[in-house]
Amino acid sequence: MASRELNRRTLLAYGSLGLPIAVLGYPMTLFLHPYYAGELGLGLAAISTVLLLSRLTDFVTDPLMGWISDRTRTRFGRRRPYVVLGLPVMMLGIYKLFMPVPPVDIWYMLLWNMVVYLGWTIMILPYGAWGAELTDDYMGRAKITATRQVFTIAGLIGASLVIWFFQEVLEQSSSGEVLGGIAWTLLIMFPLVVALILFMVPEHKVAETPRRQAWWRSISSMLKIGPFRRMIYVALAIVVGEASRHAVLVFFMEDVLQAGSRIGRTFVFYYLMGVAAIPLWQWLARRYGKHRSLAIAMTHSALMVLATAFLGAGDYNTFLIFYVLKGASFGAFAYLPLAMIADVVDVDTAVTRQKRAGLFFAVFGAIDKIGIAIGMFIALQILNLTGYDPQAAPNAAGLWMIRLEYAVIPTFFFLLASYLVWNYPLTNERHHRLIAALARREARVTGQAAG
Repeated sequence: MASRELNRRTLLAYGSLGLPIAVLGYPMTLFLHPYYAGELGLGLAAISTVLLLSRLTDFVTDPLMGWISDRTRTRFGRRRPYVVLGLPVMMLGIYKLFMPVPPVDIWYMLLWNMVVYLGWTIMILPYGAWGAELTDDYMGRAKITATRQVFTIAGLIGASLVIWFFQEVLEQSSSGEVLGGIAWTLLIMFPLVVALILFMVPEHKVAETPRRQAWWRSISSMLKIGPFRRMIYVALAIVVGEASRHAVLVFFMEDVLQAGSRIGRTFVFYYLMGVAAIPLWQWLARRYGKHRSLAIAMTHSALMVLATAFLGAGDYNTFLIFYVLKGASFGAFAYLPLAMIADVVDVDTAVTRQKRAGLFFAVFGAIDKIGIAIGMFIALQILNLTGYDPQAAPNAAGLWMIRLEYAVIPTFFFLLASYLVWNYPLTNERHHRLIAALARREARVTGQAAG
């Protein structure tokens, strides 16, 4: 099991899909629910239910998709066909969800939300497993996910610039117009980037035949792996904290800070800091391990978010300082967990002799998405109970709840994630020993087959 070398062209081509993925994820988590609540008039409680229901289906579709792609054998590979298949599904969902023709009801939002996430599942999960199989090197995998994260942040910066342009240059505050511009950008960008990946990124063949095992039994065996269970707990803590913050971020800037017209510029500076800090997290990962680097990032995020808890109208500049400093951690907790999951796959291979990267990334992705849905559902439901209405002047109870959900609740979950990951057992040294053992076993099998 010799380590595969990665050239720069492969790295850049593979990572490029992070660009449109980020542009899509940006409005899905931050601007879609304020748009449907504020301009289309759907209630916060109903919208939060839609977000939860559309994500709950991922708990079945994500692991099933990973299981299917792991078992697929075609002359084009086992990951490529699904990247192609998911593309038109996702594009149709984007068109209908981002550019609705009013009036629309809650069932419309639910249907097209589910279509977007189905396309995402079919396309993105095999893509993530594909990246894990490009190399088996501990830091090589960190390099792959870091490269993808650079493209992801570039996409987020691009989307932020579009919003900045609409808000402060064209002086248009309509979320619908911004979402329409982002939708057309995605409909052009996704096919171009997918074509680039298909022609420039190799997919390594897997010789062994996977064991015939139902996908739910495969998941049960995966959950017996200690490092994987630990990463699930860490991921849940991170995404629930982030989801609480994202659910009310637009409301926080519009009604608490009264700086809604500066959302675009705020995110540009935030994501630029995220790009600038990636080399720092890579250096910390090399020196102290990916897990310690992630723990430091989460503690830093907690402190920066908590510092904004008592800000109010007129405090935008202070908020911007802490928000940009928080952005330094963005790259770390967006890419380090994925690199760590790729290492867990090797533990599974050592135990089961199978190559199940697709299923691992699918289960991890499902946990991630369900955690986001639960966090947003709870945050929006509780905010709705205070009487807060995006179409009316905010009340005092709503403003304090927005502060709580933006700053205090995420702080708790970020510190919990830091605690859980600090003593993560699969370190660089243990992974190197594992890879060496797998290489020796592979050499023995090859020798026996040749004999």
